[in-house]
Amino acid sequence: MKAQQAVQRAELLMEQYLDDLKTTVNIDSGTYTKAGIDQVVAYLEERFQSFGFSTRIEQQEKYGNHLVATHTGSAPDGPRILLIGHIDTVFPEGEAGRRPFAISAKNGGHIATGPGVLDMKSGVLIGMYGLHILIDAREANYQSVTFVCNSDEEIGSPNSKPLIEELAKQSDAAIVLEPGRALATVVSSRRTSGQYRVEVRGVSAHAGVEPQKGRNAILELSYQVQKMQALNGTVPGTTLSVGVIHGGERTNVVPDYAYFDMDVRASDQAGIQAIEAAMRRVVTQNVLQGTKITLSGYMLVQPFERNERNAWLIQLVKEAGSEL
Repeated sequence: MKAQQAVQRAELLMEQYLDDLKTTVNIDSGTYTKAGIDQVVAYLEERFQSFGFSTRIEQQEKYGNHLVATHTGSAPDGPRILLIGHIDTVFPEGEAGRRPFAISAKNGGHIATGPGVLDMKSGVLIGMYGLHILIDAREANYQSVTFVCNSDEEIGSPNSKPLIEELAKQSDAAIVLEPGRALATVVSSRRTSGQYRVEVRGVSAHAGVEPQKGRNAILELSYQVQKMQALNGTVPGTTLSVGVIHGGERTNVVPDYAYFDMDVRASDQAGIQAIEAAMRRVVTQNVLQGTKITLSGYMLVQPFERNERNAWLIQLVKEAGSEL
């Protein structure tokens, strides 16, 4: 199928696509809103089935269910392709009612807004409709396409990670349909993301009667914040940002406990090892005698590094995009 033919078919399906986008966006599906996610999954399952896919739902107890849709193509020796998208959003329950799906004019065109429009219900539906166009035109020149829609991506995919990894092992290529960056670019690499906590334990004392007997955990923590932030720029491709801090209960008590949480990112495995080693060194160097410091946490996801194994796929995506 020529690119222009695909565009023409997509234009004919635009109204139907927007109806599906409106329906799914107007259902609250934050990561912790299981009922809403399950409702979206059930809706998408029906749509996939209507386009000729076989489907199964991976039932979950704590978070929303996951959806796996598969279509067998016309090329038994062709590639096995995995497409990945997520249903959950970062928004709280009730956001869909406060800010429902809408289309408005902007910069000479139109823009759709609503919770999850960009990240990433539009991406899931674009992938589904793109496959529908190929199947309907009898251009399914692949062995199989499997589309997995998970429900816990916004918190690091703790439940769906094993499912995605297993499906990836059965595939020749995998593409995540998250939105790219500006100017129609494709994300060809991504840093890892981690969450770490530094805790300080000191000694409590009355701030007015005998403050000298105390060991102020907040004061020590303030030194640790500065030391951690100073690690920025010391390891190429890594960043640290302290985002949450807590300590103390009353102003007249020397606090004996305080902590902060920080976001840590790295471009590759070497960066992970180097920045973790640097953080461990920092917490061994307390300023206030009598305080104890601990570091905990881990990288939620591994870095997506550009290499010889995926460079060909990135180039293929770029070439296909340029035809449109």
